[in-house]
Amino acid sequence: MPDAVSPTPADGRRERQEQFAGELRRLRATAGNPSFRTMSGKAGSVSHTTLHEAAKGIRFPSWPTTSAFVEVCGGDVEDWRARWCEASGAGEAEARTVDGPEEDTIDMAGATDARAWRSPRTYVVVSAVCGVLLIVGGTALYMRQGQNPRTKTRSSAAVETPPPEPLFPGDRSVFVGDVTIPDGTAVKVGERFVKTWEIKNAGTVPWHDRFLQRADLPADNGTCSTPGKVRIPDTAPGRQVRINVPVVAPSRPGSCWVGWKMVDGRGQQFLPGARPIYFVVNVAE
Repeated sequence: MPDAVSPTPADGRRERQEQFAGELRRLRATAGNPSFRTMSGKAGSVSHTTLHEAAKGIRFPSWPTTSAFVEVCGGDVEDWRARWCEASGAGEAEARTVDGPEEDTIDMAGATDARAWRSPRTYVVVSAVCGVLLIVGGTALYMRQGQNPRTKTRSSAAVETPPPEPLFPGDRSVFVGDVTIPDGTAVKVGERFVKTWEIKNAGTVPWHDRFLQRADLPADNGTCSTPGKVRIPDTAPGRQVRINVPVVAPSRPGSCWVGWKMVDGRGQQFLPGARPIYFVVNVAE
């Protein structure tokens, strides 16, 4: 019999982070399951998409994101700081050094919501520290590259890969809003409803023979029942269009999230680098 594979440190860390996401969902449930857009508006510093990804476990949240999530849901921030450190593998000191917003989570509509980590003194200190680290790190990298020519090759391979390009140059879609069933709407188990979004063809490519295809991502408590694809009406550049999806809620209470991507008749994605459009409902008895 072959030896059992021992769990790696990465496996243990991933398990802790999945448990952490489950604890965030439970905290949100105790707060009455507010919509992520409502939470984002109250936080004033984190986008609703980032909050949703944190609760789903799609991406482990930074400490600023976690802090905003916990504050909005009425949790104990200091208690959650310790939980975050344990799940992330970071020390307490490291958690306190990242008490600033992430660039991709800033919601400028809430930029007037002042927080301690936004004080000018904090920015001056952080900027000075980052400057010193950049100088030291740059010098060390230069010295290593001079000693080992292969270092440059490895560094270039670590550069972040840009998001995939649209299938057709100039193609672009912009989310306009929820027409029906806003995020966080309460529905009954087994209830039938129609979810409607409005999106805009913000590019230069006419939309013809396009569909929204359900993304292969898990829901919190199983699934809401939907078609695998729904047609997008033909839409000229600059015009807006409404898309309807018939939905049947699950047979047990919980939270149901379903994402969608724009595809052609063969299932090829037109905008592979774009975030999915989605709906999330709270299912109750």
